[in-house]
Amino acid sequence: MMVKNFPKEYKFTLGGDICSLAWECLDLVLEANALDNTKKKEKILELSTSFDKLKLRIRLAQEVNIISIGQFSHIQENYLIEIGRMIGGFLKWSENAREVAV
Repeated sequence: MMVKNFPKEYKFTLGGDICSLAWECLDLVLEANALDNTKKKEKILELSTSFDKLKLRIRLAQEVNIISIGQFSHIQENYLIEIGRMIGGFLKWSENAREVAV
């Protein structure tokens, strides 16, 4: 992962946060998938919040020049935007699933 190349003063602070939030997002996807369709919305909202925190930390890494603008653009264009769309679609689906169940 990109964190291995972070300077020592950021590797275990900002880098650790990025890794922890990435794992948290993955865990929340698994948890949401395991829930009944009518209960997924809350977990997906939690996922969305964690993902927003992750995006912010990655942006901060670029702002303090740990990653270049090019690296940030690559991450954003190839990962962050698409994952955000997926989470948005998952949330929209969960709202429809909840309405159908009611």
